[in-house]
Amino acid sequence: MAKKIQGLLEKPKDSGKWYVRIKHHGKERLIRVASKAQGKAVYTRLQAEILEGRYQPERVRPITLKSWIDRCLEGTTNRDKQHEEQRSKYWATIFGDRFLSEISSEDIRCHQAKMVTTGDWKPSTINRYLSALRRMFTLAVNDGKLLRHPMKGIKFFPEVQQDRFFSEAELNTVHQLMAPHAWQEVHFAIETCLRASEQFFLRWEHVNFETKVLTIPLSKSKQTRRVPLSDQALSLLRSFDSALESPWVFPQPHDSLKPKNPYAAGEHLERILRKAGLTGSWHVLRHTGATRRLLAGVDLVTVSKILGHRSIHTTMRYLHLVQDHMASAINRGSLIVQEKEGGFQIKGVTKSGTNVVKPSM
Repeated sequence: MAKKIQGLLEKPKDSGKWYVRIKHHGKERLIRVASKAQGKAVYTRLQAEILEGRYQPERVRPITLKSWIDRCLEGTTNRDKQHEEQRSKYWATIFGDRFLSEISSEDIRCHQAKMVTTGDWKPSTINRYLSALRRMFTLAVNDGKLLRHPMKGIKFFPEVQQDRFFSEAELNTVHQLMAPHAWQEVHFAIETCLRASEQFFLRWEHVNFETKVLTIPLSKSKQTRRVPLSDQALSLLRSFDSALESPWVFPQPHDSLKPKNPYAAGEHLERILRKAGLTGSWHVLRHTGATRRLLAGVDLVTVSKILGHRSIHTTMRYLHLVQDHMASAINRGSLIVQEKEGGFQIKGVTKSGTNVVKPSM
């Protein structure tokens, strides 16, 4: 005969349905748990809370991480729902069957270390996944499902900020290797300086050809943003066939009622870049559009508004790209004075090399 465990009840008998039974102020409560092992942990925790005076009945009902993630995703208003789902569901495969209260800081740190040792994760990617998990726990704490945030004190990895833009020579190479429709997506990204999620979730109803403005209803800054359209951007929009059959400016190739996955566009661009021996990502297109405008003389405040930055200090990161370009360009056209027998000779440095400009005696 199996030994009866204090505080645990299988009901009905041999059904595999387990309950934790506790008494508080003379009132008995039954809490459904997922398994016998989890029941032991829940009973121990609740008894400790009762003894320490921390027990609150409304917080008793335990919930697994997977159930909590499903509940949160069902009512999410995150503008980047696709990323949120992907990252949150990853954690559901790691800790999904465990109760929220059973997941410790040490568990998360250990898995963070495993992600590093595989060599398959970039520090920035690990940070994005940890951010998604942190959000789920924060919602649980705010909703009273947890008394303590298990990610408190967990350090994220430092990230190297890679600011770069594509030169005209690089863009010419990409243009030659890309199919016309794929290049149009790249061209539009540079013209508008939109983020990938903003571009590929853009609906035709948010494009105004009369005012030459497109609207981002919920931008990264949590505010509506209006982006001016260049003549080139307008020309591209008018050339798209999707206006006739889809609510999305960039629909999926085989299902026009759904938007194109930003990942698909980004991965295709990165394959082209690797083929050309170049580095970069889709986000570099946004850097490229901003930098080209600064190089063309557009003031920093205007570029900041085009990008939708809440602070001009964020836009100032692009200044060093312009300064680096100017530093390399300043040598073009310089005069080189070389002494010669009986006098000197002035030479001009051009893009193609050194030319003699004027002999002098």
